[in-house]
Amino acid sequence: MKYITYFIKFFYRIRFWLIIAPIIVASLVYWKTNNTPRDYTTTCSIYTGIITGVNILSESGVTTTSYTQGSMMDNLLNIITADQTLKQVSLRLYARIMVYGDPHKDNIYTKASNYRNLYNHGIPIHNLIDKKSDNDSINEQRTYEKLLAYETNDPTNYVYGIYQWNLPYVNRETLKKIYVKRLGNSDVLEVSYTTNDPGIAYQTVLILIDEFNKQYQELRFGETNNVIKHFRHELDSIGKELKISEDSLTKYRVEKQVINYDEETKHVAALNRDYELQYWETLNNYNSTDSLKRELEKRMQLYTEIIQNNNSFILLNSKISEINEKLAMAKYYTSDAVSKVTIDSLQRELDKNETALTEAVHKIGYLKYSKEGISNENMIEEWLKQVLAYKKAQAELIVLNKRKIHMAQKYIHFAPIGSTLTRKERMVNINERRYLAILDALNTALLKQKSIQMNSASLKLMNAPYYPLVPSALGKHKLLTIGAYLATLIFTIFFFLIIEILDHTLHNLFKAEQLTGCKVLGAFTRQLSLAARRYNKVYATLSAQNLCNSATTYFKPDQSNIINLISNEPGEGKSYIMEQMAQQFMERGYDVTQLSWQNEPQTDAQAFIQSLNMNDPDDLEKNSLKEKIVIVEYPSLKEAALTANILQNVSLNLQVVDSRRTWKNTDQQRFERTKEMCHKAPLFLVLNYTKRDAAEDVNGLMPPYSFLRKLLYQLSQLGLTANDKTTQISKDKHRND
Repeated sequence: MKYITYFIKFFYRIRFWLIIAPIIVASLVYWKTNNTPRDYTTTCSIYTGIITGVNILSESGVTTTSYTQGSMMDNLLNIITADQTLKQVSLRLYARIMVYGDPHKDNIYTKASNYRNLYNHGIPIHNLIDKKSDNDSINEQRTYEKLLAYETNDPTNYVYGIYQWNLPYVNRETLKKIYVKRLGNSDVLEVSYTTNDPGIAYQTVLILIDEFNKQYQELRFGETNNVIKHFRHELDSIGKELKISEDSLTKYRVEKQVINYDEETKHVAALNRDYELQYWETLNNYNSTDSLKRELEKRMQLYTEIIQNNNSFILLNSKISEINEKLAMAKYYTSDAVSKVTIDSLQRELDKNETALTEAVHKIGYLKYSKEGISNENMIEEWLKQVLAYKKAQAELIVLNKRKIHMAQKYIHFAPIGSTLTRKERMVNINERRYLAILDALNTALLKQKSIQMNSASLKLMNAPYYPLVPSALGKHKLLTIGAYLATLIFTIFFFLIIEILDHTLHNLFKAEQLTGCKVLGAFTRQLSLAARRYNKVYATLSAQNLCNSATTYFKPDQSNIINLISNEPGEGKSYIMEQMAQQFMERGYDVTQLSWQNEPQTDAQAFIQSLNMNDPDDLEKNSLKEKIVIVEYPSLKEAALTANILQNVSLNLQVVDSRRTWKNTDQQRFERTKEMCHKAPLFLVLNYTKRDAAEDVNGLMPPYSFLRKLLYQLSQLGLTANDKTTQISKDKHRND
């Protein structure tokens, strides 16, 4: 707490410096910089619509994260402040100033003085400034195009140096002062630019907004258009490969006469299965009929040869075999176009021939009975039946054997087709998937392009830039003035603070107690001058009263109380303090004796100390005067040395210090030695020649008791909520004094 109080008092002590010095310096700076050019600021707001605006992606349900949204806005900020953008702004601004500027009067494009400076500096490229057309916008565009065409990456090229050199208003360092920020979390960007030429500030922001739109669309659309172009090229290439592979598959199917390979192979497998079943069935019928036929022929013996040698039998049998073969062909080769009418006709012809064969056999009458007279009719019929069945089975076997060769050719035909078709279909499938993937990517890129078009269309000016007519509220001279004031204020504080820290003068209570390590019991002010000199006597009285009040607390009853006044250096004011204390004690009714080495006939200071040291302190109590208070003024410790007996056998030791002089290391050493010799006897400091503020730290508030002084004193004592009032009696007393 004491440190807080100390610093408050420190600022109070240097209050006049803190008020006067900064004001003087700030006034001088304001006066010197009053003629400096004023700054003009123009601003505008751009609505981007990137986050909250309507686009294709948001309408399709695609959402973006806050990180993505922040990145999108950062991209816009980077584009508008990029070197490429600012370089284009620099060349366009230079071209506009050169075309529209007037060397004799200011206009909305630039001041006449700035135009002359830029024009005279650009002598090497005066031929690039085009003013042939009556339309200045055309002249500006032509000039800009000529500047671009003339520019090369060469340090000696003037156009290359327009943006790089220290050319005012159009160089990189100046344009980098364009301030762009996002307003909160909105879609709005605010652009502001400050310079000392209102026309250039206005035109710079106009060109920047236009160039920002161009750069944004070029970057976004350039990237998307390149992607779309790549995807379309890939789509055409893969489409051609897909068409070639599909045509190759179609041609192969046509060449091999395959429509549906899987179904056809299943059909071939089914036919082969049916063929196998039919073959074994027919072979079984053939063998069984052949066996029965042979058995019956053995029984019939001669009759069989007769029948077989019969011309009608041979003819009909041949016809029946031929018809059976045709019917078998029609049955097993269903792929051949044999109509049902033809099959029915063959079947009728077969039935007719079989009937004719039976009748021909029956006409041979002598064969009805054997030589034993046994009837052969049933056996012949059975034999004939087996012959017919045999012929049928034989015909079918012939056809089935041919079909076996046909089926083998089918397998030979379809076997290599399968692997080739699989390979060609796989190639078609691969190309088709590649084609669909590229097509999907192309559609996404086109969707992105349309979204960018919608976003770019939403880059609109909410607040267009305006031509500034009034300088900025804080011009350069005002900023310099404020800066000078604050700098002087800070310098003053630190200057006096450093002095306060390094100073070894006991000019106040805090410094005295900090440097010496001893308590301060009293403080006397120096003789004040001017208006305050009328309070000198009052201050001396108040200081003496406070010191005597404090000293009384160390008195011992029923004996003489000795007060030693000592100092390190001569001229510290011990005699003055002794007189003031003696006067106060006498006013209170005390018997006071003043002993001073200066009033003794001895001229030697050490002799005075020895004379007091030789006397027993009890002798003073036996003195006839019966003194109650003895104030002894000793010579300075620099001139004479005190003894422990003198310092210990007293009520109070007071070290008087001149607060105006430096408290040296020798002073501290003497004080420490004196403190050790005092032992249990109290030793305190008394500050002399202090300022009124320092004396108030010990004595309390001193007159005059004005409202302002009471308020400042109350604040210095941290009495922030106190309600201290000086009594009317005290006021009247000091007023009379």
